[in-house]
Amino acid sequence: QAQQQLDQRWPVERHGEHVVVQGRIGSLPEASRDPRAPELNTWRFRFDPQDSGVPQHLRVSWYRTDQVVRGGECWRLTLKLRIPHGSLDPGSFDYEGWLFRQGIGGVASVRNAERCAEEDGYALLKARQRLLDALHRWLDGHPATAMVAALTLGDQSGIADADWDVFRRTGTSHLVAISGFNIAIASTLGFFLGRWLWTLCPPLLLRLPAQKAGWLLSALFAIAYSAIAGFGPPVTRAMLMALFVIGAGFANRLGQPSRVLALAWFVVLLLDPLAILSPGLWLSFGAVAAIFYVSTGRLGQAPWWRQMLLLQLMLSLVLMPLTLYFFHGLSWPAPLVNLLAVPAFGLLTPLLLLALALAALWPALGVPLLGWNADLLQWLHLGLSGAAQWPGAWLAWSPGEPALLLALFGALLLFAPRGLPLRGLSLLCFLPLGFPVGQAPRNGFELAVLDVGQGLAVVVRTAQHTLLYDAGPAFEEGFDAGESVVVPYLLTRGVTHLDRLLLSHGDNDHAGGVPAVRRLMAIGEEFGTPGHPPCVAGLRWNWDGVEFETLYPEEAGTGSDNNRSCVLRVTAGGQVLLLTGDIERAAEAQLVETHGGRLRADVLVSPHHGSRTSSTPDFVAAVRPRLVIHSAGWRSHFGHPRPEVVARYAEVGAQQLTTGVEGALRLRMPAAELQPQRWRAQAAHWWNAPATP
Repeated sequence: QAQQQLDQRWPVERHGEHVVVQGRIGSLPEASRDPRAPELNTWRFRFDPQDSGVPQHLRVSWYRTDQVVRGGECWRLTLKLRIPHGSLDPGSFDYEGWLFRQGIGGVASVRNAERCAEEDGYALLKARQRLLDALHRWLDGHPATAMVAALTLGDQSGIADADWDVFRRTGTSHLVAISGFNIAIASTLGFFLGRWLWTLCPPLLLRLPAQKAGWLLSALFAIAYSAIAGFGPPVTRAMLMALFVIGAGFANRLGQPSRVLALAWFVVLLLDPLAILSPGLWLSFGAVAAIFYVSTGRLGQAPWWRQMLLLQLMLSLVLMPLTLYFFHGLSWPAPLVNLLAVPAFGLLTPLLLLALALAALWPALGVPLLGWNADLLQWLHLGLSGAAQWPGAWLAWSPGEPALLLALFGALLLFAPRGLPLRGLSLLCFLPLGFPVGQAPRNGFELAVLDVGQGLAVVVRTAQHTLLYDAGPAFEEGFDAGESVVVPYLLTRGVTHLDRLLLSHGDNDHAGGVPAVRRLMAIGEEFGTPGHPPCVAGLRWNWDGVEFETLYPEEAGTGSDNNRSCVLRVTAGGQVLLLTGDIERAAEAQLVETHGGRLRADVLVSPHHGSRTSSTPDFVAAVRPRLVIHSAGWRSHFGHPRPEVVARYAEVGAQQLTTGVEGALRLRMPAAELQPQRWRAQAAHWWNAPATP
């Protein structure tokens, strides 16, 4: 299956080609508005072409359009079609892997579009779209509309990044994204409702016990809820798990939960082998295994409230290593918050489903009921927002894999039956989690130029200190390099505190990720960011024998935005690194005039990503770098690095590498051979695009 999916990917040699395809919108479209043009929408959706020779599923972006698109509609689109390609850095979110798990064979942007004649098909998606449109009419701007849509229809596109941050900091994301918990609530409701209704007609009890009738309606509710939610991969996995539990209950085999869980695991992977790559698979099966363990009395008989506490404690400890591995942190209030939030969501979810059904069938009763439930959901969200503000609610933390495996073993040992030898030593297994990963250089410094697409983020680390120079871009309700790339990289290197943040200038591709870095990591000093001292020439400091000096600008606020970029010189063992931000010709000329031979550097991060407005012949001759790193996106639509710039550096004998091609580039200085570690070549999985210029 993996090879078949790779084979249907858009080929790299046709990257950027314009193609006219006809097909259907295969998902509920996600809408966002551009602050610069609020009357226009940007749409993102899965597109299923009908034409052969094109991948079966595309992820399409339609920027700044007044058109309204709906799930299931037929469109004839002119697309600029590209291969799936994303940033690749240690510890960061693997966008290419996510697209691969979703079955996406290409990404595209719309160049022209026209509707085509409607055809049969996509009935379920169209029904969900009609319900979603009606939901927005019924609630008419209610602040909880997005959460209602997520809990009932599985549409999470309306939930803002700030809301996801609240759920992450309180450990409640699993309650909002339809998964095992929500399917369990729906099936449990069906079980008790079916058992009660069956007892109302005694003759039926002679044909089938009420318990089994309840199991049948439970299965129907699980399937119906999954259908309303769109049968997405996480929903389908949860439904299959529920159906196996229901089947075991119907066959009176619930006394063997481990076999039920093992069979569910086997069937889920039989139907979708690539689900093994999904964090949700491991977290959901781990949670269900813990629930089975506690609910079957393996920990002894106890009152229900004590079992709830034990279950929450066990879930927290067993899932902690997995959470740290996949998400580089955990929420310490999560156990306490979930004790209250789980029953609340467990009550609200069936009420919302009932209200949605009534609103569709009997609006006079259903719409007010939907509004009241939305009010309750909003109050619950306000409570979660308050808990998210608790000091240090999210602990950014990324221990090494051996420590995580030992902690997982310790969690299992802790909850093992009494009498097991060495059970009392289980808590010792958690101690290595508190020790940082020791990867700092003993002398000199380590340079990491991260792959943040079209932008810049550089980490310079000495034996005891860490500097971040720029933090990459961030986009409204989209990619945030600070959260997705910079912080995960720092945590995987054992860095939990930044000694200094130096911002070259305020352009989004350099400064966009700063708020996320501030939110997730402690920072000692900042220069160049709003509200902090500006970066000007003459700043000097020494960390562990490494000299740092700012060379430019002479005064704050002079020159164009790019030409106000902070230029930093780092020296260790006679070798020099030069970081130049987005300086252009005027700034380069002033640097050459002021500093002359001091501009000579072994490693240069090229000005303005290799733009034609920078890297003038005089500047290149003054620097004469041995290694030039261009921080630019893969096949950048700006054309960075420009061919004439590449030619200038080639004339002075410089080796040149581009982050968009190579992934993150990491190098220790001083070094006899300046050969950086190329992350795409070293750590790419078989689904990642090759390092092709």
